[in-house]
Amino acid sequence: MTIQDLLELAQSPLGQALVALAGAVSTTAVQYRRTGRVPLADVPWRALRRVLYAARRRFFSVERPDVDVFTVDASLNDVRRTLAAQSYNPGWPLSYHYYGEDLNARRYFYDPTRPHPHRQLHIRGFETTEGAVELIAHEEPAPEHHPRAHLKEIDLHDATAWVEDVWDSKNLDPRGFERIGPK
Repeated sequence: MTIQDLLELAQSPLGQALVALAGAVSTTAVQYRRTGRVPLADVPWRALRRVLYAARRRFFSVERPDVDVFTVDASLNDVRRTLAAQSYNPGWPLSYHYYGEDLNARRYFYDPTRPHPHRQLHIRGFETTEGAVELIAHEEPAPEHHPRAHLKEIDLHDATAWVEDVWDSKNLDPRGFERIGPK
């Protein structure tokens, strides 16, 4: 690694996140040395999450899938608020990042009729130059409960058309998703 590479890394979001994490960890270490206890409230969770997201973008970005999109004529923040109101959480820091991705949200649900009953509806968003947001979605086994099926994309179903159908009604409960068939 050259000095130029190190300077680029230091100025990147990953480098900045690593510096923030190092500072926060040192503060936590000082507190531990003084009291003999790790103050969980003071552990640098936000800095750690920033490092994971920056590493994800730098090392685990892949091409955007070539699938049909649903375009929402709303700002990215409005789309985030709509999804948050429907109990969608930010996607895992360990999930792949698509080039150009601005939104990664998922919602867990349980469907005992399925071979992999722990499920998630995963929505990705891409802001357009016009200020709208293109959404793609799929329904799949939840990675916490079915890691192999999730990674191998077993029982994965496109859900973009379903999200488009229910978007205006603001009823994005994935238990209402009707799968069309296995992928």
